Amino acid sequence: MRHRDREGMILLNVLLVLAVASVAVLVMVVAQDIQVQRGTRLRDAAQAGAYARAGELSAVTVLRRDALVAAGTDNLSEPWAAIGQQAIDVPGGRFSLAIEDEQSRFNINAMKSGDSGPIATFQRIGQAIGLAPETAIRVATVVRVAGPLTDFGLLRTAGVSGEDIARMEPYMIALPDAATLNLNTVGEPLLAILAGDPALARDLVQQRQERGYVLPADLGNLGLTLPPGTGFTSDHYRVTTTVTVGDTTQRLTSRIARVRGDGRVDVFVSGRRRTAG
Repeated sequence: MRHRDREGMILLNVLLVLAVASVAVLVMVVAQDIQVQRGTRLRDAAQAGAYARAGELSAVTVLRRDALVAAGTDNLSEPWAAIGQQAIDVPGGRFSLAIEDEQSRFNINAMKSGDSGPIATFQRIGQAIGLAPETAIRVATVVRVAGPLTDFGLLRTAGVSGEDIARMEPYMIALPDAATLNLNTVGEPLLAILAGDPALARDLVQQRQERGYVLPADLGNLGLTLPPGTGFTSDHYRVTTTVTVGDTTQRLTSRIARVRGDGRVDVFVSGRRRTAG
């Protein structure tokens, strides 16, 4: 082999070695970058989760205090309703919190007892929101036979359409069957259905806004009687905390319940769902 040919082969081998080394270095750099990104995502997720649980804990704390100092009413002028937080900057990201009184909607499990009052209320709401009579009968039957329900999932299984579920959700909910509808937090559209008169519902909402709450006497002054299955307190709430840290967004939805008795109040998370984005 000529000297020039040997030099060419040596150069080729050197180039091959350099190419292999470059690929190896690139693979190592990419692997390290992936590892760093994964570590960053895990760190951001952990921080977002901590913020979300802190929001949940703040709701539990304020609801416990509320039950101890203002046991006779739950209304939208109280501190528990004020903890809702529009999106704000927090170290490393953004945080928001929303709290809802779940007893501001009609509890379909109230029909489990078979009492005529809750069934009549359900029929009135169903008619107002456009539920077909056969659908209303199906819903009531599922509750009577399989209730109390924890959500509307079994109604879907029983053949209630997604469109009808969507009609029901702004006005109805599935709670423990003893949970009544809170007239201090119910929205005006549902209140108008219950009162049978939008003008009376508007007057009641105005009184509620001026004072912060209403009393049985306020209903009497407007010529209204207390509808069956209604009251002025609540023990079931939904808290939604949304946190963004870096590129990670977490939404924690917590269902919080209170149990009162013997001068004490127990507040606990009865359900928790975590979603991304």
